[in-house]
Amino acid sequence: MPQHVVFRPLDTQCFLAAHAPCLLCFPRDIQTAFQELQIKMIDTSQQLKIADVQIEQLRRQQHHARLTDSELSQLPPSTRVYEGVGRMFLLQDIAKVKETLEGRVKAADDKIKKLQNNKAYLERTLKDSESNLREMVAQKQAAKS
Repeated sequence: MPQHVVFRPLDTQCFLAAHAPCLLCFPRDIQTAFQELQIKMIDTSQQLKIADVQIEQLRRQQHHARLTDSELSQLPPSTRVYEGVGRMFLLQDIAKVKETLEGRVKAADDKIKKLQNNKAYLERTLKDSESNLREMVAQKQAAKS
């Protein structure tokens, strides 16, 4: 569980979230840079969670389309099939409905690939922010000693 540093003015001490005294008291410019990096990391983490949720939702849509396609494959070609469009149903050929389902699967697959690429970028950004944060703290500790 990460510990969050709470900043106080320079005349008082810094405290960790568990209220244990911290050895570092940062100047204002370092505090603002630290806070900006924390905000960036939080924002990136939230975007990663959103991407995960979107990918999961698209996978469920793909699974649903594939299940529907497999059920349609078991029907005889002369079966009347209706496709839901908005608030109504249209009579369609089985081949046309299967084509629509395949299109949905491909579209979802493309979106998943884009989201995964974006997610990889966000993970790199998060890692860079973490390393910048650690580097900033290490520099300050080196300057203190």
